[in-house]
Amino acid sequence: MATLQGNKLFRTRFTCTACHASTSLRRVFGTVDLCSLSTPPFSVSTAGLSPPHPIRGPVEQQLLYCQVGIGYHLQILSNGTIGGVHEPNEHSFLKLFAMRRGGVVGIRGIKSGLYLCMSREGVAHGFSSDCLFKESLEENFYTTFSSLSHPGIYLALSHKGEAKRGTSVGRHQTCTHFLPRRAP
Repeated sequence: MATLQGNKLFRTRFTCTACHASTSLRRVFGTVDLCSLSTPPFSVSTAGLSPPHPIRGPVEQQLLYCQVGIGYHLQILSNGTIGGVHEPNEHSFLKLFAMRRGGVVGIRGIKSGLYLCMSREGVAHGFSSDCLFKESLEENFYTTFSSLSHPGIYLALSHKGEAKRGTSVGRHQTCTHFLPRRAP
Protein backbone atom coordinates (compact mmCIF):
# COMPACT_ATOMS: atom_id res chain seq x y z
CA MET A 1 0.00 0.00 0.00
CA ALA A 2 1.27 3.49 -0.78
CA THR A 3 1.10 6.24 1.76
CA LEU A 4 1.66 9.95 1.37
CA GLN A 5 3.65 11.60 4.16
CA GLY A 6 4.45 15.28 3.68
CA ASN A 7 5.47 15.62 0.05
CA LYS A 8 6.99 12.14 -0.25
CA LEU A 9 5.33 9.09 -1.70
CA PHE A 10 6.44 5.73 -0.37
CA ARG A 11 6.15 3.36 -3.31
CA THR A 12 5.11 -0.23 -3.17
CA ARG A 13 4.36 -2.76 -5.86
CA PHE A 14 0.92 -4.21 -6.52
CA THR A 15 0.42 -7.70 -7.87
CA CYS A 16 -2.47 -8.83 -10.04
CA THR A 17 -4.21 -11.78 -8.40
CA ALA A 18 -5.17 -13.24 -11.78
CA CYS A 19 -1.90 -13.21 -13.73
CA HIS A 20 0.60 -12.48 -10.90
CA ALA A 21 2.16 -9.61 -12.87
CA SER A 22 3.08 -6.57 -10.83
CA THR A 23 3.03 -2.82 -11.28
CA SER A 24 4.01 0.20 -9.20
CA LEU A 25 2.50 3.61 -8.57
CA ARG A 26 3.25 6.15 -11.25
CA ARG A 27 1.50 9.36 -10.17
CA VAL A 28 1.69 11.11 -6.84
CA PHE A 29 -0.95 13.84 -6.85
CA GLY A 30 -3.46 12.66 -9.47
CA THR A 31 -6.76 11.08 -8.62
CA VAL A 32 -6.44 8.34 -11.17
CA ASP A 33 -3.80 6.09 -12.64
CA LEU A 34 -3.63 3.18 -14.98
CA CYS A 35 -2.29 -0.29 -15.07
CA SER A 36 -0.54 -1.32 -18.27
CA LEU A 37 -0.96 -5.04 -17.69
CA SER A 38 -2.65 -6.64 -20.68
CA THR A 39 -5.72 -8.33 -19.20
CA PRO A 40 -8.05 -7.41 -16.35
CA PRO A 41 -8.32 -9.66 -13.28
CA PHE A 42 -12.05 -9.81 -13.78
CA SER A 43 -14.28 -11.32 -16.43
CA VAL A 44 -16.40 -9.17 -18.72
CA SER A 45 -20.05 -10.11 -18.40
CA THR A 46 -23.14 -8.45 -19.78
CA ALA A 47 -25.61 -10.90 -18.24
CA GLY A 48 -28.09 -9.57 -15.71
CA LEU A 49 -27.51 -5.84 -16.18
CA SER A 50 -30.13 -3.64 -14.55
CA PRO A 51 -32.19 -1.60 -17.04
CA PRO A 52 -31.72 1.93 -15.59
CA HIS A 53 -27.98 2.04 -16.34
CA PRO A 54 -26.84 3.45 -19.70
CA ILE A 55 -24.00 1.02 -20.48
CA ARG A 56 -25.32 -2.25 -21.91
CA GLY A 57 -22.13 -4.27 -22.39
CA PRO A 58 -18.84 -3.70 -24.18
CA VAL A 59 -18.90 -0.71 -26.51
CA GLU A 60 -16.34 -0.62 -29.30
CA GLN A 61 -15.48 3.06 -29.08
CA GLN A 62 -16.99 5.61 -26.76
CA LEU A 63 -16.21 9.15 -25.62
CA LEU A 64 -16.88 10.50 -22.12
CA TYR A 65 -17.67 14.22 -22.37
CA CYS A 66 -17.53 16.50 -19.32
CA GLN A 67 -19.13 19.95 -19.69
CA VAL A 68 -16.88 21.63 -17.10
CA GLY A 69 -14.96 24.69 -18.34
CA ILE A 70 -15.02 24.76 -22.15
CA GLY A 71 -16.00 21.08 -22.27
CA TYR A 72 -13.57 18.16 -22.32
CA HIS A 73 -13.46 14.55 -23.43
CA LEU A 74 -11.74 12.24 -20.95
CA GLN A 75 -8.48 10.90 -22.36
CA ILE A 76 -6.02 8.23 -21.25
CA LEU A 77 -2.51 8.82 -22.59
CA SER A 78 0.02 6.05 -23.19
CA ASN A 79 2.27 7.37 -20.38
CA GLY A 80 -0.55 6.96 -17.83
CA THR A 81 -1.66 10.59 -17.68
CA ILE A 82 -5.39 11.23 -17.31
CA GLY A 83 -6.95 14.46 -18.44
CA GLY A 84 -9.37 16.08 -20.79
CA VAL A 85 -9.11 17.33 -24.35
CA HIS A 86 -11.55 19.72 -26.04
CA GLU A 87 -11.54 18.01 -29.45
CA PRO A 88 -11.63 14.18 -29.42
CA ASN A 89 -8.39 12.48 -30.43
CA GLU A 90 -7.08 8.90 -30.55
CA HIS A 91 -6.47 8.87 -26.77
CA SER A 92 -10.04 9.90 -25.89
CA PHE A 93 -11.63 6.76 -27.36
CA LEU A 94 -12.56 4.53 -24.44
CA LYS A 95 -14.07 1.11 -23.92
CA LEU A 96 -16.49 0.75 -20.99
CA PHE A 97 -17.12 -2.80 -19.81
CA ALA A 98 -20.24 -3.75 -17.87
CA MET A 99 -18.78 -5.87 -15.07
CA ARG A 100 -21.81 -6.88 -13.00
CA ARG A 101 -25.30 -5.80 -11.93
CA GLY A 102 -26.02 -2.33 -10.64
CA GLY A 103 -24.03 -0.26 -13.13
CA VAL A 104 -20.53 -1.48 -12.22
CA VAL A 105 -18.13 -0.72 -15.07
CA GLY A 106 -14.45 -0.87 -15.98
CA ILE A 107 -12.91 1.84 -18.20
CA ARG A 108 -10.05 1.20 -20.64
CA GLY A 109 -8.32 3.50 -23.14
CA ILE A 110 -8.39 1.88 -26.58
CA LYS A 111 -5.16 3.46 -27.91
CA SER A 112 -3.17 3.22 -24.67
CA GLY A 113 -4.58 -0.13 -23.53
CA LEU A 114 -4.53 1.14 -19.93
CA TYR A 115 -7.26 0.73 -17.30
CA LEU A 116 -8.53 3.62 -15.20
CA CYS A 117 -8.21 3.08 -11.41
CA MET A 118 -8.75 5.20 -8.28
CA SER A 119 -7.87 4.69 -4.61
CA ARG A 120 -9.45 5.99 -1.41
CA GLU A 121 -6.68 8.57 -0.91
CA GLY A 122 -6.75 9.74 -4.53
CA VAL A 123 -3.43 7.98 -5.18
CA ALA A 124 -3.90 5.50 -7.98
CA HIS A 125 -2.72 1.98 -8.68
CA GLY A 126 -3.65 -0.89 -10.96
CA PHE A 127 -5.59 -4.13 -10.97
CA SER A 128 -7.63 -4.38 -7.84
CA SER A 129 -11.23 -3.64 -6.99
CA ASP A 130 -10.20 0.05 -7.24
CA CYS A 131 -10.41 -0.34 -11.05
CA LEU A 132 -14.19 -0.70 -10.94
CA PHE A 133 -16.59 2.23 -10.96
CA LYS A 134 -20.27 2.59 -10.08
CA GLU A 135 -21.99 4.25 -13.01
CA SER A 136 -25.02 6.36 -12.03
CA LEU A 137 -27.44 8.27 -14.23
CA GLU A 138 -28.16 11.66 -12.62
CA GLU A 139 -31.34 13.77 -12.81
CA ASN A 140 -29.82 15.95 -15.55
CA PHE A 141 -29.15 12.84 -17.69
CA TYR A 142 -25.38 13.05 -17.17
CA THR A 143 -23.48 10.06 -15.81
CA THR A 144 -21.22 10.01 -12.73
CA PHE A 145 -18.54 7.42 -12.02
CA SER A 146 -17.72 6.73 -8.36
CA SER A 147 -15.16 4.26 -7.08
CA LEU A 148 -16.90 0.99 -6.25
CA SER A 149 -14.58 0.15 -3.36
CA HIS A 150 -14.54 3.74 -2.02
CA PRO A 151 -18.11 5.14 -2.32
CA GLY A 152 -18.37 8.91 -2.50
CA ILE A 153 -15.11 9.37 -4.42
CA TYR A 154 -15.87 10.51 -7.97
CA LEU A 155 -14.05 10.69 -11.29
CA ALA A 156 -13.74 14.41 -12.15
CA LEU A 157 -12.03 16.89 -14.47
CA SER A 158 -11.03 20.45 -13.54
CA HIS A 159 -12.02 23.50 -15.60
CA LYS A 160 -8.55 23.24 -17.20
CA GLY A 161 -9.12 19.64 -18.28
CA GLU A 162 -6.87 18.05 -15.65
CA ALA A 163 -7.77 15.07 -13.46
CA LYS A 164 -9.22 16.34 -10.19
CA ARG A 165 -8.74 14.68 -6.79
CA GLY A 166 -11.83 12.51 -6.28
CA THR A 167 -12.02 13.24 -2.56
CA SER A 168 -12.59 16.98 -3.14
CA VAL A 169 -15.71 16.74 -5.32
CA GLY A 170 -19.32 15.70 -4.88
CA ARG A 171 -21.82 13.95 -7.11
CA HIS A 172 -23.81 17.10 -7.90
CA GLN A 173 -20.82 19.12 -9.12
CA THR A 174 -20.52 19.69 -12.88
CA CYS A 175 -16.92 18.45 -12.91
CA THR A 176 -18.15 14.91 -12.12
CA HIS A 177 -20.85 14.81 -14.80
CA PHE A 178 -19.99 12.90 -17.98
CA LEU A 179 -22.04 12.37 -21.09
CA PRO A 180 -21.26 9.04 -22.81
CA ARG A 181 -21.06 9.57 -26.57
CA ARG A 182 -20.64 7.03 -29.31
CA ALA A 183 -17.41 7.60 -31.21
CA PRO A 184 -17.66 8.33 -34.94
